[in-house]
Amino acid sequence: MAYTEKQKIELTNIICEQMSLGRSLRSVLRDKGTPHDTTFYKWINEDSGKLVQYVCACEKRADSIFEDMIDIADSQEGDIIKLEDGREVTNHDVIQRAKLRVDTRKWILSKMQPKKYGDKLELESNNKNVIEYVNVSKQFPNKK
Repeated sequence: MAYTEKQKIELTNIICEQMSLGRSLRSVLRDKGTPHDTTFYKWINEDSGKLVQYVCACEKRADSIFEDMIDIADSQEGDIIKLEDGREVTNHDVIQRAKLRVDTRKWILSKMQPKKYGDKLELESNNKNVIEYVNVSKQFPNKK
């Protein structure tokens, strides 16, 4: 299907708005009336404005996923179940599912935005930061 420039702008706005809310591009492009993924990628590669809009939507999506993690971790819904005899017991299945959901999102964020959400590694050698050692070694190549 051929799209007018107005349709491309409107669809790009809708797609990026949905991504900003935490949805994946794949799931948004499954919605009725949206273009095929190759068509959408062509649009953003041909128009720097659309590309910037897409990149911003990806960043907002990561922040949305981060906020979802907080909600999941703070939720206590279903943690306690009431048995037929009236006793209340911890529902470990619900707690483990929540842990899995948070851990999965943490991993995804570390890959999507490693500088913002990835683990920062501090390497040391002989009680000296390796980065500092490398920088000093470049300045004074004959000294160890």
